[in-house]
Amino acid sequence: MKKPSRLTDSQSDEIKIDNNKAIAIARKFLEQYHSSIIFKSADSDGNVWMISMEVGLLDGDIITVAVDAKTGKILGYSH
Repeated sequence: MKKPSRLTDSQSDEIKIDNNKAIAIARKFLEQYHSSIIFKSADSDGNVWMISMEVGLLDGDIITVAVDAKTGKILGYSH
């Protein structure tokens, strides 16, 4: 017998990852490849957090990391 979910459909669609958690996830991911990381911005459409970070020693070297707002998984990045 399947146990019913305690969350309603509307609650299960809510964002579970706040911007601080999304920033931490993106920072941890980028630290694997870059020694210098400076937070620039965080935006969400409700489903995905887009976290922009300046990386490396050159000014303007920006990487944007897409983080799933429900699971916290990294969906991709652009340089």
